[in-house]
Amino acid sequence: MSSGGSPAESDTWKELLRGLVRLELKRGCQDDAAVGGFARLALATVEGSCRRTQPAAEHGVANELRSLLVDYQFLPNRARADRCSALLALLDNSMSPTAMSPPHASAPPACATPVPKPPLDSMKVLLQLLEEPVSTLWGVGPRVREIMGKLGVASIADLLQHAPKGYLDLRYPAELSRESLGQMVLIKARLLAVTEIRRKVLLVKAAARDPGGRVFHLVWFNNRFVRNRLQAGHDYDFYGRLENSFEGAQLTQPAFEESGTAAAQLHMNRIVPLYHLTSGVTQKGLRAHVWRAVGRIPSAAAEYLPRDMALRFQLPDLAWSYRSLHFPTDEHEAEKARGRFAFDSLFLFELRVLMRRHAEQDVPGTPFDLPRGTVERYVRVLPFVSTASQVTAMRDIEGDVRRPKQMHRLLHGDVGSGKTAVAGYAAYAAKVAGYQSAVLSPTEILAEQTGRVLQELLAPLGVRVATLTGGMPKPQRRSILSAVATGEVDCLVGTHAILEEGVAFERLGLSVVDEQHRFGVAQRVALGTKGNEPHSLVMSATPIPRTLALTIYGDLDISELLEKPPGRFPIQTHLLTATKRDSAYAMVREEVAQGRQAFVVVPAIDPALDEGDGTASVEETMRALTEGSLKGLRIASLHGRMKSSEKESTMNAFRSGNLDALVATTVVEVGVDVPNASVMIIEDAERFGLATLHQLRGRVGRGSSVSHCILIQGNVTADGTERLQVLVDSDDGFQIAEEDLKLRGPGDILGTVQHGYDVPLFGSTALLSYRDLSALPEIRKAASELLERDPALGAPEHADLARMLSLRYPASKPGMEDN
Repeated sequence: MSSGGSPAESDTWKELLRGLVRLELKRGCQDDAAVGGFARLALATVEGSCRRTQPAAEHGVANELRSLLVDYQFLPNRARADRCSALLALLDNSMSPTAMSPPHASAPPACATPVPKPPLDSMKVLLQLLEEPVSTLWGVGPRVREIMGKLGVASIADLLQHAPKGYLDLRYPAELSRESLGQMVLIKARLLAVTEIRRKVLLVKAAARDPGGRVFHLVWFNNRFVRNRLQAGHDYDFYGRLENSFEGAQLTQPAFEESGTAAAQLHMNRIVPLYHLTSGVTQKGLRAHVWRAVGRIPSAAAEYLPRDMALRFQLPDLAWSYRSLHFPTDEHEAEKARGRFAFDSLFLFELRVLMRRHAEQDVPGTPFDLPRGTVERYVRVLPFVSTASQVTAMRDIEGDVRRPKQMHRLLHGDVGSGKTAVAGYAAYAAKVAGYQSAVLSPTEILAEQTGRVLQELLAPLGVRVATLTGGMPKPQRRSILSAVATGEVDCLVGTHAILEEGVAFERLGLSVVDEQHRFGVAQRVALGTKGNEPHSLVMSATPIPRTLALTIYGDLDISELLEKPPGRFPIQTHLLTATKRDSAYAMVREEVAQGRQAFVVVPAIDPALDEGDGTASVEETMRALTEGSLKGLRIASLHGRMKSSEKESTMNAFRSGNLDALVATTVVEVGVDVPNASVMIIEDAERFGLATLHQLRGRVGRGSSVSHCILIQGNVTADGTERLQVLVDSDDGFQIAEEDLKLRGPGDILGTVQHGYDVPLFGSTALLSYRDLSALPEIRKAASELLERDPALGAPEHADLARMLSLRYPASKPGMEDN
């Protein structure tokens, strides 16, 4: 039995469609070449051909025809004429010579042998499509392109990789019944009447009858476009929540399309994708752009992976996966495509990390000539007892810098685990070897604090420390720069002001990047150019689940700080609803009465400029506390819009004990060290990620007294309470991160962490599930084995893979973070 129709059968419907298109052109492209509309009948013809058995190649033609027809009825006449010309060209190219011949054309000479066209490589065709700017799609002009840019969509690859956040199953229309009340339903019905009522609120009301003869009502508020789109006597597909009104069954504010139209086939009657949006773009608009892009994907299987790898991981081909991710025919297809892109996300990132690691292993470095006992001499002068993992990390660093290769090491530890002391050892080792060091901090507050801590630790060892920030007076800045250039400063601490051209070191041998995820690769590279291949140490207090650490930091050697310094009490964490807020501030008063201080952290600065939806803000919280719960106490505010001098002055006042409480945004999240602070109150805690909450909690518990972190949940939901309870039950940052991974999935976590790389992971991280991570070791092994055979991916059989990797991770351009 044949698996597909004959060429003659295949061409029949195309010939009919071609005649229809010619008639539409002749009639001026008014969408009236057929009763009910040209586009409607043309699309039905294409769909009818798909329901019949076809050769595989025909599916691609059908997809391209669909993409040209789906929004035809909404186009101006000139654009319709262009579409008709494109339809004819596509039909002509896809039809057999016999069908294309005019009725009385003579047969070709017997001796003529047609020259076959070389077969197209579907993967190369797909790659060419992915590399095109999104503006090549119809309907994406300058304004739409700018809006798409806010979603991170610049190319067609970006658009296709903007994975759906979920789906609506609108394949099966519902019937009016009591069981459907309160549910979101799709109802097909004939519109009976439409009325418009203009009062204080514009009201559009309608009545419709479903196929069973049952009448129901529809209502829209303040929508002046609805009335023009509805016509009594026409059939429509309505989607909305079915409710009981005084008139009977009613759909309020339903979405709708006229039945049988191209728009109805795209936005209704299928599994409909739902996307993350930004201001200026709608679900229907973005869905139409994705549909047009999907329609241009070649119909034949396309794959960039080596065949053995695709078989090893049982992956569907890439072309099919793009189509099925966005427009699946059922849940199984959607899940299969999601799994494919989860694999792609992890595999390509593993390749990226391993290739970088391989390249960096060969970079020469300046070996530090360190006498024996350097670690011991440093540890002896510390004003506290080092933990075992701190000493181990120091020995890891010493081993690295002694070698004639660059050190690339991550110092990873939980909040309060003592990373700065270990960084101090690295700076001391550089001084002993005759080199300078630079410490890059993400904010001025953290730079000032790190500079003070390192000064206290290193001054007894003869290491001269200076701090450089963008907001410091010019004379002071010039003085510091001169001292750095002449070698009078051994360790320079600062913000990205260190990266500026005017900053020159006499002999830089070590760069330290604190909170590395807040800087891009380009910035860390820029710091490295200040010296002759200086050793590199990066630090992070962001807890990463151990299941992900190897993937995220695979290009670095890792030292972990597992304990906290001795003598610290566990922080008592409490979860309260907003109704019990007063008890939280009563605790603040009690702690202040005993000479201690408190942080109050809120999500927004100014409600009028930020959320505007009742979210706690610095301004309103300051007003409420100074007039109410904390009246009479010394309170100040701190946030990112303040001038550098104001922030520094406020932090100094708080650090010196001249303030009782500080109302702040997450500007205090990282590194702020005030041992006297014993209470951390976080308003609207459900609006923060667990990692951020854990970092904020780490701002207290640094002294010798018991400290408290109080999470106030503004919007109480079961899911939110479950998530916050994780923080109440544990103070282990890595365990918290693991639980957060299970609750949220790895997409958000990876997206945040990867801020430290030149580009984030592939957009489909939004679809990564916790179970996908079980394949990570095997994926990493496969990537490693492939690079062992072809380290630069230069072999011809890996050309598509190399091209896909560069498409996913384009060369970055240096940029500065706005801190």
